[in-house]
Amino acid sequence: MEASSIFNYNRANWEKGPGLLADTYGDNFDSYYFGRILTVPATIRLEDEEGNPVIGIDRTNGNWSYQADKFQRDYQTDKFNMTQTLQANLFDGFTLRGTMAWSFSEYVGESFNKDYYQNAGESGLNTTRASSATFYRYFNQTYNLVANYDKQFGDHNVSVMAGTEFWDKQYKYIYAGGQEAPTDDFADLGYTSTEAGKRTVDTEHTQERIMSFFGRAQYDYKGRYIAAFTFREDGYSRLINNRWGFFPGVSAGWIFSEENFYSPLKNIMNYGKLRASFGINGSIDTNYIGIYTLHGAYGSNRYNNNVGFRLTTLPNPDLRWEKTRTAEVGLDLGFLNNRFTLGFTFYDRVTSDKYASLPLPPTTGWSSVTNNNGKFRNRGIEIDINANLIKTKDLSWTLGANIAYNKNTIVQLPDNGLEKNRQGATQIYTGNGNETTYVGGLQEGEIPYDVIVGYGVDKMVRSENDLVDGYCDMSQSIAVYYGQKGYQKLVDAGWTGTAYELAPGDLMYQDINGDGIITSYDQKIIGRYTPKWNGGFNTTLTWKGLSLYLRTDFGLGFESYDGMRQWINGCAQGEYNMTTDIWDSWTPDNPNAKYPRYVWADQLGTNNYVRTSEFWVTKGNYLALRELQLSYTLPKYICNKFYCQGLTISVTGQNLGYWTSSSCAIPDRIQYTNGNTGGYGGTYALPRTVLFGLNVTF
Repeated sequence: MEASSIFNYNRANWEKGPGLLADTYGDNFDSYYFGRILTVPATIRLEDEEGNPVIGIDRTNGNWSYQADKFQRDYQTDKFNMTQTLQANLFDGFTLRGTMAWSFSEYVGESFNKDYYQNAGESGLNTTRASSATFYRYFNQTYNLVANYDKQFGDHNVSVMAGTEFWDKQYKYIYAGGQEAPTDDFADLGYTSTEAGKRTVDTEHTQERIMSFFGRAQYDYKGRYIAAFTFREDGYSRLINNRWGFFPGVSAGWIFSEENFYSPLKNIMNYGKLRASFGINGSIDTNYIGIYTLHGAYGSNRYNNNVGFRLTTLPNPDLRWEKTRTAEVGLDLGFLNNRFTLGFTFYDRVTSDKYASLPLPPTTGWSSVTNNNGKFRNRGIEIDINANLIKTKDLSWTLGANIAYNKNTIVQLPDNGLEKNRQGATQIYTGNGNETTYVGGLQEGEIPYDVIVGYGVDKMVRSENDLVDGYCDMSQSIAVYYGQKGYQKLVDAGWTGTAYELAPGDLMYQDINGDGIITSYDQKIIGRYTPKWNGGFNTTLTWKGLSLYLRTDFGLGFESYDGMRQWINGCAQGEYNMTTDIWDSWTPDNPNAKYPRYVWADQLGTNNYVRTSEFWVTKGNYLALRELQLSYTLPKYICNKFYCQGLTISVTGQNLGYWTSSSCAIPDRIQYTNGNTGGYGGTYALPRTVLFGLNVTF
């Protein structure tokens, strides 16, 4: 009988950000903070004439460090983990192993806002004095029992495993909040107002469980012919009528380099293996399905002065597991006694019953319901290379690299009566008169879904000679007429709204169907935001005790769209500073500038910056330098002087930068939505980190 125990405890204290802003914007806090702090106007006043700090424009777009002491925050988590394992060797080749794991997590959060200014002046003083306290507790427990049998019978090797597992997660939550304490001196909820509507109390209790059975049987003959079968059967409490899912898999391999006929080739290619596998995996996307979502829910409702209950969430008991069927074939090769290895893999992966939100007609009383939304195919190849380029007594150099090509296709969608059962596509002209088609969104067939749809750009108007007669823009709520040199405002051209003339410094958009009018149908595909090729490489160069390690990754064959830069330079927020791009924007003195003319609130008329167009698309190709480490292991005789067996010192740089054609700060984190004019897009920058290490072995 063997036993092992693991105990772990962790405590963390932190703050989410500058007080009220983190509470107000929640998950979007990074977007607001890193988007707006970087764009505070250079002319903002952060101090008055006497050197006292001032709020600036307002609480959101001003001096975020002003009155920081007005927001008291205290967040803390305590986590405890315990694992106990017992293993018994009952007879030759047979072991029985049982494991119990407990995870206990508590969170305590308290907040209190003293009187603070939302904007300058006495009218901007907020005296709500909101106070709150939150406590929740998670308790996870896992129990499993696994039996293993491994035995060799001559040239035959057999390995069998079978087991079961039970997982249970319990959650308890309590919240209390209040307002209008009489003083800034005390944050206790007991001091808040007892008037109706000034206090809030809430509790929540949830529990979910998963029961699993699993097994594996593997056989090989002389380590040459290999076959395996695996299965899992899982039951998840979040589902109802289709709670249980069965997920099998089979695989086979042939090491053909062990065959007699292969002997003449071993001096060159010493290892060769063919392999194939087929299996089904199941998953539950908890972003779509809450613990009790499928059961439906009731909420209180007032009608005709009577309080009752009404259905607020539709019951959905027939939702099924998402299932992914994966088929793979591969070839592994080794050269010169495995000094060089090469692996090829072709995979075909189809996900069926994928979760999606299905819109419902307004007459139903609900906006949408989660459904199993058809089939999605993911197909591609992967190539892995490893090489020992140099291997001597004192010097070695190794290289590892991988590259993958991937193609995504919508195979099947629920029948909705539309062509190709499309969901959320954009209608555009094909270029053949007024004929239209749909692009983007979800459509059955080879049509890509990961496209950027926007307006093509013919050119920038550099002077009055570039103006075109009869060029009218109706694609926005405000119609824009581009007339030849006349600058006349047209208000009787068959549409409503104020008309604006095309002027030097404006972008001239492509008229796809040639009717002289720019509408939303004149858009086109201007890029794809998913890389066709992904990969990376790492290398290690060692000389005696000195070692240099490099790790990178890359993405190729996609476009990026910098909506944040576009929004800022378009002065769409009205309070933002611009970037240095504006120094190269069109002016009468700089007619050959790179960027259009700069105006206040571009979205209110000119739409040169804010409109989604190919002018703002850049190639997204990048090579990221993720890690560079230099280390030195001291010789044995020096370690002995420190009474240790080994001593290594190191310096490591992480996220050191990109070589990229993208205009985005982080090219591998593209978040695009059609008509990207949200004004957000800021994100926590990848920290460029330098670590110093000392590793001592006794």
